[in-house]
Amino acid sequence: MIKESKKVLVGFSGGVDSTMSAYYLQQAGFKVTAIYFKFLENKKAEKLAEQLAQKLKIELIKKDLRREFREKVINQFINSYLINETPNPCVLCNPEFKFHYLLKTAQELGISQVATGHYAQISRKAGKICLLRGVDELKDQSYFIYRLNQDQLKKIIFPLGDKKKENIVQEAISLKLKPKAKESQNACFLTTDKSAQEFLLRKIPARKGEIIDEKGIVLGWHQGAFNFTLGQRKGLGISGGPYFVIGKKENKILVSKNKLHQNIFCKEVVFNKTHWIGKEPSETKKFQAKIRYLMKGENCQLKKLGGGKWKAIFNKPVWAPARGQSLVVYEKDRVLGGGIIF
Repeated sequence: MIKESKKVLVGFSGGVDSTMSAYYLQQAGFKVTAIYFKFLENKKAEKLAEQLAQKLKIELIKKDLRREFREKVINQFINSYLINETPNPCVLCNPEFKFHYLLKTAQELGISQVATGHYAQISRKAGKICLLRGVDELKDQSYFIYRLNQDQLKKIIFPLGDKKKENIVQEAISLKLKPKAKESQNACFLTTDKSAQEFLLRKIPARKGEIIDEKGIVLGWHQGAFNFTLGQRKGLGISGGPYFVIGKKENKILVSKNKLHQNIFCKEVVFNKTHWIGKEPSETKKFQAKIRYLMKGENCQLKKLGGGKWKAIFNKPVWAPARGQSLVVYEKDRVLGGGIIF
């Protein structure tokens, strides 16, 4: 009989990352059960997950979460744009949706551990659990999962965190476990759209508004403020530029020719809805912070404000800290937590 501690439920999408996560866990002696969450109608991905589970000879469970995904992730994504935010749906989806249902299903099945194909690491020392960056700097996904808590982290395994993506892909090919499907580059529900704007234009009625400069002069018109984000240059449709978005006020887009405008390059960034994985960080120490997934962490100091808000004071200005995006704080490779840019 396999010990309870050697049973694991793997989030299984049919992609190379989740497939190889299941494979590595098998090789480590785990009894692997896979689960395919149906967030969207994607028969091709579902069929692929079935085929790969058969190759690995593991049980595949399916759970239909389309209604919940629409209500908790897609609708919130749309609503955030309606209040002039630029949200990151993956930050919400991972801890509050994917891991929530993964851990909930594991508990129902009597399985104590879960695993996913995220490129991140978990350190367990002397009863202290820490979330760390993945070894592969180009694939590190710790930014997206900074809102995981101690109770969740103690039950999670990230089999790919200490590996390089290129090596994983080559091994998958040699094992004939490499899916033919391309990896998604956008939020997963943008299946037929090239951008979030195309998706939103199908969901939100057009609302004509002014594009104005710093003097209040109307330079043109737009079809909805949700189409624009801080620092944006392309797609404004106005002559005499280039112009850059420096803010949004109600349904007006504010622009400037100054690409170094203080609204775009900021040394101080306020964030709220904070979540710290461990204790709150010191206000006297130096940390690194990222205000978007692909940026390099920049040195900063933190200051706690009233009303649940914090401020990151950077050594040098950072580009376009858009409302609704996440600011994630690191101490070297350790993720301390973060919050939503306010």
